[in-house]
Order: sequence, then structure tokens, then C-alpha cells
Amino acid sequence: MTATIHQSRTAREPSGSQKSLFDTPLIERAAEGDRAAREQLAAACLPRVRRIVGIGYGPKDDMDDVVQIAMVTVFRDLSQLRSAAGFRAWMDTVVWNVIRSHGRRRSRFASLFIPAEQEIVEAHTRPMEEGAIIHRELFFRLHRHLSGIGEKKRMAAVLSLCFGYVDSEIADLMGCSVEAAKKRTQHGRRELFERLRRDPAYVDLLAEVMP
Repeated sequence: MTATIHQSRTAREPSGSQKSLFDTPLIERAAEGDRAAREQLAAACLPRVRRIVGIGYGPKDDMDDVVQIAMVTVFRDLSQLRSAAGFRAWMDTVVWNVIRSHGRRRSRFASLFIPAEQEIVEAHTRPMEEGAIIHRELFFRLHRHLSGIGEKKRMAAVLSLCFGYVDSEIADLMGCSVEAAKKRTQHGRRELFERLRRDPAYVDLLAEVMP
């Protein structure tokens, strides 16, 4: 959780291949159908798309399918991009829309996570370091807490805490007013932290990041 919260301060700082997400000429060539440019841009987009889906959709059995659908949708609709300079925000919006659409098809998020029985099987069949086991457990617990928050408030809180978006950007991504985005973010963050404070696994972590 510490890493997740701290990421909000640096989540949108370009580094390495992620700089391609700000490479206007590359994005323009990809939008025009240049195959090499599309392949290079896809390689740069994939880690961010996986991260958004992992946080916004959850560690479910069809997570890779959602990532693939999101990637296909992004590059299918790339020709509709109005400005290469706004590519990243546009891509994030497309991915979030895919997550929301796919989630609704799964009975309105009635089954947000891998069943407990499957978690147990996976935990005992995959060799994992102690630190990885702890991280995995925290990851699943975080998603369980998020599942108890309304969809719109959850999405706003995740965009704010994990990706560092401000209210005006969240409003654009969610298609609502800035005031609505602000309220959703505030309520979502408050509900999440109230849940985490009641979870013994997160008490010490929260003390580190929110003294």
C-alpha cells in the first residue's frame, strides 16, 4: 500500500519507454497507420494499460482478456484521436471505459475478485518469496476494500491516489463536472481509508504514509 500511495506523486512522470507516450511524431505516425510506429507505441502502452486494469478491474481470472480488449480498442480507435499531445489522457479514458463496460457484463461487479478457493490453490501451487506473498495478500485485501465502495467513487479515488490525477482531469476521464469529480474523489478516498484503518494489515502502513 505504501508503494501504491507514493506512486500518486510520480505516476505520470515519463521514464524509459514511457516517454513514447509523449512522443508526438510517433503517436501521429501510429494514428496514420504506420506499422512500426504502432508496434513501438503498443510496447510503451502495455505496462500502463496493465497497471490501470490491475488496479481498476482487479486480479481476476480474465484480467489478461480485459488488457487485450483495452489494447485492441485503443489502437482500433487511434485514428479518432484529436491531438497527439493528449494521447495519454485519451488512452486512459478508453481503458477505463473498457473496464467499466466489462465489469457491468460481470453482473455489476458482483464478482470482483478471484474466488477465495482459487486464491488458496494459487498461493500453494506457485513458489513465492515471503515478501511476494505479503505483497500479494495486501493487493487482494486492497481490492476487497475497494469493492465495497461505489463504482464512481472507487474510480475517482483510484485515479487520484494511484495515478495522481487532479479533479479537472478526473472530470474529463469520467465525463462529469469538476465539482462532481471532487466530491467523488473525496468520498471515495475517505471511505477507502476508513476501511483500511479498520484492517490490521494496513494499520502500520497507513501510519508510515499518513502520520
